[in-house]
Amino acid sequence: MDDTVYLSLAAYACATTFSPGPNNILLLSSTSQFGLRRCLPLIAGIATGLVTIMLACGFGCAWLGSLVPQIVPYAKFVGAAYLLWLAWKTLRHGAAAAAGKEIRPLNYFNGFLLQFLNVKLLMLGMAAYTGFILPYGFRLTYVLTFAAIMAGCAVVGNLIWSTLGALIYPIYNKYCRAINLIMTALLVWCAYRMLLI
Repeated sequence: MDDTVYLSLAAYACATTFSPGPNNILLLSSTSQFGLRRCLPLIAGIATGLVTIMLACGFGCAWLGSLVPQIVPYAKFVGAAYLLWLAWKTLRHGAAAAAGKEIRPLNYFNGFLLQFLNVKLLMLGMAAYTGFILPYGFRLTYVLTFAAIMAGCAVVGNLIWSTLGALIYPIYNKYCRAINLIMTALLVWCAYRMLLI
């Protein structure tokens, strides 16, 4: 396989994973509320979930290709419900912070679980694998390289959004209610967009 295929895949991965989506909005929201260091378990959960999903897309693409049309109608509702739950947690956090209650950021498990409920990620992974890798046949090196490129680009995008959230951390303390309302609205928007898939 030519290296230009991998470069094209990386460009696709960056274009699709750097844009606002459930992971990036959640990380922006979390790091703006708690800072980057306290959100490292959430970031690690998202990263390992991304790698797991991309490996599953690579190894099971032929099987998943026939299964996805059957599970997407159900999975997108589960994923949207999870995003709405995250939006509710974000909105509630604003009220708790205003009342002076101690709250904790989402954890590793929350980040990892989100990847399995993120229909957008599954569809992006399958589209990328079938479009860029599958035409060249099945090889272990292809699957591993695919998973590394997709997950690597997504993690870089996640870290960019996390850093942006951490940069507005001081501002968050001053305007927590308004920021939480915006983040809640963005998570609800992500859930709505997921239902349109």
